[in-house]
Amino acid sequence: MSLRKNYNDNSFFNDLELECPTSHDVVLQEGFLSTLIAFRMEYNKPMTITSACRSQEHNDWLRSRGYPASANSFHKIGNTKYNTDTCAVDVACSDGVSRKDLVELALKRGWSVGVAKTFIHIDRRSDYTELPQVLYVY
Repeated sequence: MSLRKNYNDNSFFNDLELECPTSHDVVLQEGFLSTLIAFRMEYNKPMTITSACRSQEHNDWLRSRGYPASANSFHKIGNTKYNTDTCAVDVACSDGVSRKDLVELALKRGWSVGVAKTFIHIDRRSDYTELPQVLYVY
């Protein structure tokens, strides 16, 4: 049985951006997409999603290749540790001004943020777990 859901009813993100590259499933935590769209509207700049939903298999594959994917990633579909589905995305970001603007707005709006050289990770962990909002670097 497929876990795939169709989110093509929004004008900012499509299944190809959100789906797991391995399973092609799109399973988002309830309310996450609307929060992501609201964030994108307020950011008012293009946002290229480089990673969203991840199956356990895809997350394991990333980890086996040295990618800094947490075993309990908020990208995971069916995260058993936190009883969540995907509530995180990585956004391509390579220049300092965009990085500052994205991080500043995300923190102001309650997103947890991870800063890497070529992308910004944003998640809503504090909406779906007891974990606090955090800021970290890869």
